Amino acid sequence: MQIALRATLKVLAPYILVGPAILFVLVFLYAPVVFSGVLSVSDWNFISPDMKFVGLDNYRVILRDPQFQTALLNTVLYCAVLIPAQIAVPLALATLILRIRKPFLANAYKAALFLPTMLAYSTAGMAWLWLFDPTNGFFNTLLGWFGLAPSRWYSDPSLALWCVVIVSFWKNFGLNMLLFAAALASVPGSVMEAAKLDGAGSWRAFWTVELPLISPTFFFVAVTTTMSVLDDIAATIDVLTEGGPFGQSTNVLYYMFERGLRFFQFGQASASAVLIILLVLIVTWAQVRMFERRVHYES
Repeated sequence: MQIALRATLKVLAPYILVGPAILFVLVFLYAPVVFSGVLSVSDWNFISPDMKFVGLDNYRVILRDPQFQTALLNTVLYCAVLIPAQIAVPLALATLILRIRKPFLANAYKAALFLPTMLAYSTAGMAWLWLFDPTNGFFNTLLGWFGLAPSRWYSDPSLALWCVVIVSFWKNFGLNMLLFAAALASVPGSVMEAAKLDGAGSWRAFWTVELPLISPTFFFVAVTTTMSVLDDIAATIDVLTEGGPFGQSTNVLYYMFERGLRFFQFGQASASAVLIILLVLIVTWAQVRMFERRVHYES
């Protein structure tokens, strides 16, 4: 009896250990996704006891909505600017910091550049609201020193989107910079010395030696940045512009937030969520296909 009980416990032990984690993922990740899918084809306000099935009507409504079309276009612009910027600039900064010979100075630069990542979006947003303030903001004061006309910044429909881009980038690039710095620091010095002995300059050594060796980190940063950039932008929009002026700085995630939590149109909000999930999955799949043969893992 005891032998059979021990054998059973031995078989069940792995499932018991991973059970809480699996339950957490099912309840807080997959269940909301399935529920969003159900809501996206329904008309329900969370108050009425009846949930009406409407098929694809919610998708038709949001796809024909000019506000959603503007949000989708803004999302493409945000991603086209922010994803490359949050990869290339941190990589360049990490490379430059590792060239600093004094450890104290290099660490000071790392701390200063990483500091914005530690701030709450509310704190970062309030700081940039003061900098961009059209009346007494620092940037307009700076323009005045050079005899230039003041700008409306985030109140200007043509500039609001780019103000959000600047704040979102400033708030989030520090983590990628540290990841690249750690990866570059792990490159064996003997490999770099061999490259220099072969006549490779700094740029050639970086492109042909360092970058392939840190390709797993590069791949990780590219995928996680793509997955998180929409959420990062939405948080910045909420603090800085609330989607204005005239919806010129909104994105699809913020559109979903407004439809669900401000206008209580949960069916349309859920349809937006499903489209966002599909968009992220497609882009992530494309990245995996693009990088899978270029990522080199050390044995």
